[in-house]
Amino acid sequence: MKFGKIGSSVAFITGVLWLQSSAWAVHPVTWRFNSEKAYSTGKFAATEVNNYGQLFLGRTAVKLVKKPAFSFVNAMVQTKNGTIFWGTTSPGKVFACAAGKTRPYYTVPGTGHQVLSLVVGVRGHLLAGISGTGPATLARLTQNAGGKVVATSLFHQVGVKYIWAIHVNANGTIYLATGPTGELWKISPAGKASLLLKTGTKNILAMVQAPHNNLVVATDNPGLVIRVNERTGRPFVLLSAGAAEIDALAMDQSGDIFAATASPLLARIGVAALSMQSDLAGMGRPALVHGGKVLAAALKGKVHPAPKPAKPRMGRLPAVTHPAPLPFPSVGHIKSNVVYQITPTGRASVLLHVPDMILSMLYRHGKLLLGLGGHGRLLEYDPFTQTETLVTRLTQLDILSLLAGRHGGLYLGTANGGQVLRLSAKVAASGTYVSRVMDAKLPANWGVAHLQADMPAGTRVTIRTRSGNVQNIATLGRFWSAWSAAMPANTWRKISSPAARYLQFKIHLTANKAGQSPVVDAASLVYQQITVPPQINAVMALPVAGNPHLVKIKWSATDANGDSLQYRLAYRQKGIPVWIGLVNHLTDTDYLFKTNSVPSGKYRVKVIASNAADNNPQETFQVARETRYFVVENAPPVISGLKWKNLQGQRVVVTGFARSRRVPIVAVAFQVDSGKYWQPAAASDKIFDAPLEGFSARTGKLAAGPHRITIRAVDAKGNKTYKSVLVTVH
Repeated sequence: MKFGKIGSSVAFITGVLWLQSSAWAVHPVTWRFNSEKAYSTGKFAATEVNNYGQLFLGRTAVKLVKKPAFSFVNAMVQTKNGTIFWGTTSPGKVFACAAGKTRPYYTVPGTGHQVLSLVVGVRGHLLAGISGTGPATLARLTQNAGGKVVATSLFHQVGVKYIWAIHVNANGTIYLATGPTGELWKISPAGKASLLLKTGTKNILAMVQAPHNNLVVATDNPGLVIRVNERTGRPFVLLSAGAAEIDALAMDQSGDIFAATASPLLARIGVAALSMQSDLAGMGRPALVHGGKVLAAALKGKVHPAPKPAKPRMGRLPAVTHPAPLPFPSVGHIKSNVVYQITPTGRASVLLHVPDMILSMLYRHGKLLLGLGGHGRLLEYDPFTQTETLVTRLTQLDILSLLAGRHGGLYLGTANGGQVLRLSAKVAASGTYVSRVMDAKLPANWGVAHLQADMPAGTRVTIRTRSGNVQNIATLGRFWSAWSAAMPANTWRKISSPAARYLQFKIHLTANKAGQSPVVDAASLVYQQITVPPQINAVMALPVAGNPHLVKIKWSATDANGDSLQYRLAYRQKGIPVWIGLVNHLTDTDYLFKTNSVPSGKYRVKVIASNAADNNPQETFQVARETRYFVVENAPPVISGLKWKNLQGQRVVVTGFARSRRVPIVAVAFQVDSGKYWQPAAASDKIFDAPLEGFSARTGKLAAGPHRITIRAVDAKGNKTYKSVLVTVH
């Protein structure tokens, strides 16, 4: 299949999903789709997207099971006659599919079992790794003369609970990757079992054949990749991935090994994580992560040979002598799930960062296929061109197993929605991509839609849109508009869907008769929010400490369109029906009102907000909000009713009243003969807190003769008044 010049438009593709502008939200805004991340949240139907943000036709996915009666598809194999087998959990069964028909093939007796691994033996027999509550069993499954499937136990070892992977070499020797003590077992063609390697980890999770009579196995934490010689059992650590377990291994034709991690702690669940990135350092060469170390080095060069089997007991496989666990180096882990590449010379490097757990991996036709967990994504990566392609995104969340079919098809086994799917080998004749629901935040008018596409002769690309004002289209889609008429690629067409808050688009691609796919380099859709009035959320009039003739007017305002706002202020005295302008063209949200320039009374200040700076006159709004009444008092208090009398000891007391019209009296003091200090007078009710207050001012001992006593009264606005009385001390 030819895709045209995929990647040729990278120079001007920015990879930005949203081109938004919060300060100019009433101006046109463009949604751009030109990256894998942008497309990854939509729905693919026979379409794929690569890391250059190019969308093109992919392969169709066909479900092999109409109503799955299983939860996990752990392993899949295909026999020479084309039959597909897969092993499941819940229940523990082996299923078969031939000529398009699926049937249960073998059910493990009892409950609580799971078929974790499958392989086809050298004689065409099916070998199944069965785990349950007790020791795991390696079973050979054959059909008797009556067609019944019979299970023959080839391995059943106390302490081995899981058989995660099975490998059979050309001479019939079987190797088992097991847990929970991280052991590699070897079963000779004669049926004798021996422990080839004890890793010191909990589980060996994956295994591949390597050149020169070597196996390569991978473990859980600390994520070791170990090369093991089949004859001597000599181990060599090729990679230590730190805390990340390695669930999948693959090998290319040149002997490069690929190891993929599946740590849930390193998986980033969420929309922002739906893309993968190559980790390349300088000249396109991967950065070196960790070199190989000989596991037995810490054992002073001693190598543990494969133990000799003892005599069989009670028809069971022979008991074995366990070699000592292997030490391994401790290195820091990378903060994401990754695919490592290990060359035949032993150089280990990070090939690819992947945001999800990599649960399965397959190397085929020069490309890596990665089955991910958490979002049901199947990714394809070309190590040579560094091209990443999102092949499909399934409703089933985890792709546990991958199988390369005999005729170019690809089989996927899933969990969190157990199913087996077959991807066709050839590009689909047509396919669609449906975007997620896009939110303009406010009701919007739609602009143009534009698809930039490379279209070989005979291919076709169109885009349709629909809109609505409810987001949950799955349950409330009946309240949305119908899909618009198809708009062709490489044109600028006005979106005809009704003005609304939400928009969704669908791209339809059609191949030509030669099987060529069109390639969408970028998609863009323009919208402009409908202008709405700004909102003044609060307005307050606050006294200013230290200056009773200043009032701070403070307010908060928002504009849903993101328009810049300007304000003008006006004031009104209670009892007077007109507003007097105070200030215009403010952009700040506070203002100091000097109240000593207006008559005493009760006042309100009104704040008027306008979005005129960012809108034409037809779309300009003004809103207003007023403060509560506040008091302005510029007249001083009045002192009245002054009386005095002599007291014993040549002392004098002066009494009287202090009155303010609108605010409380807060202090009364007196001074004798214009002295240096003011002394406080006493309130008649012991506290100055009302507009009318009686007071008394008692002097100390005074010299006989005339004296002038001055009284000072202060109100809550800081206004002061003075009055004096002439007294004679006897």
